[in-house]
Amino acid sequence: MKLYLSELLTRLVSRQNKIADLDAESRFLQYTVISCAGLAAMIGFGLYNFIQGQYLLVLAIASSALGLVIGWIFLFRGLAGAMIYRANVVLFYVLLFYVTYLGGEDHSKILWVNISPLITFFLLGRSEGLVWISAMWLCLFVYFFNPFELSGGHVYSPGYAVRFLVSFTVISVITYFYENFRHKYRADMEEKNSRLLAEIQERQKVESSLRESEARYRAIYLHAAEGILLINFQGDIVECNPQILAMLGYRQPDVVGRNIFTFFHPEDLIRLPPQIEKLRSGEVLFIERRLRTASGIYLLFEQSGKKISEDLIILLYRDITERKIAELALERANQALDRLAHFDGLTQIANRRRFDHALSTEWLRMKREGKDIGLILADIDYFKQFNDIYGHQAGDDCLRSVASTLSSLVHRPADMVARYGGEEFVILLPDTDLEGCRQIAEKMRLKVEQSRIPHRGSTAHSVVTMSFGVAVISPGDTQDGYEVLVGAADKALYQAKEGGRNRIV
Repeated sequence: MKLYLSELLTRLVSRQNKIADLDAESRFLQYTVISCAGLAAMIGFGLYNFIQGQYLLVLAIASSALGLVIGWIFLFRGLAGAMIYRANVVLFYVLLFYVTYLGGEDHSKILWVNISPLITFFLLGRSEGLVWISAMWLCLFVYFFNPFELSGGHVYSPGYAVRFLVSFTVISVITYFYENFRHKYRADMEEKNSRLLAEIQERQKVESSLRESEARYRAIYLHAAEGILLINFQGDIVECNPQILAMLGYRQPDVVGRNIFTFFHPEDLIRLPPQIEKLRSGEVLFIERRLRTASGIYLLFEQSGKKISEDLIILLYRDITERKIAELALERANQALDRLAHFDGLTQIANRRRFDHALSTEWLRMKREGKDIGLILADIDYFKQFNDIYGHQAGDDCLRSVASTLSSLVHRPADMVARYGGEEFVILLPDTDLEGCRQIAEKMRLKVEQSRIPHRGSTAHSVVTMSFGVAVISPGDTQDGYEVLVGAADKALYQAKEGGRNRIV
């Protein structure tokens, strides 16, 4: 079903010629997917609220849905461009502000606001999307804290407002960097595809020329794109085709009569000894070999061999050097992507996602083994004031320094220091009792204080300090999930802050 929908969308785009370029085509496809998903959600959400009698909300939902449909038609017919995306974002934001105003039970309706970064960045791109998201954040801030003391609308507690703004900021930052990475990755792939196309075209020209020259030789050489060697059972080269000469850069007299083993890389001979006896017995072999070229370098080939007569073996070679390079490049890209997904870009320590996975894993392991698991939540004291006084660059430097300091004090493989969000850090300590956790927390507190990072905006100390909340639970003694451990540590951290900060609770 997914493949059918994807093919249908592609055909819709390819059948109309009013989309300017590949980027516009990609954005139109994204808009189509978002529209389909959005319409489905809006229909269900609208029907539910219609039944509930919230007709103004139904009207707002219907307006957004109608905007999606009209916008798609205009884009498909090539009658408008970026203005359609902006208009739909405006309608969507109006809907989000209205559901924020309504609130709902347990503040449920405002949760729809969290999808706005994804839609905004996908439709408007990184730069313009950042402006819109910043405006959304500011409007939410004004609504939550109501500095103008306006009446009406759903009331959110300050604590909930702060948590929501933090989560909205995190989602926006992650979405921004994902969109940034997506654009860079696409540009790199288009550049690589362009180079690859040029290389393919050049190779096609070479192969065409070779086929014309090889028409004068025997049929076995006429249609071969691979390099071919004929050897006897002693490994001496009896014949070679022009392709193998072109690959290695030799002339025919330099190859014929020499032993094939003199071309192999010495390490390959140790790792994979000659297979003459297996070939002689009739086996067909496929292995990788590095062959020495006339310039002295080694290229990687895929070698296939087969016995073709009582005294001859045919060896076919295909150059896979470029393919291996591409595979290595892809592997490095995957590693970079994995790091981006599991490590905090600023501090280079584990991010919230990796921590959540580690906590879930270690919780189950400690439950099986009947051991304790410790958790420390740490928060930089008066970090907002630090940013206000010294600037965000200094704030980033402070976060990096604190992350390095905390990481230097955990050494076991299962221990983890992660950035929990903003100026909060979390330390996971499996198989550690309460006293052990408190000792580690105290070492961290002292070492951060001894870093002597000036902080004249703090009432706890003249330098940067941290407050720590420590919790230890034996998973085998509770039916609850690991959330109870996080909650206990968070409560302890709150008590540490209330008690004057720069302390451990």
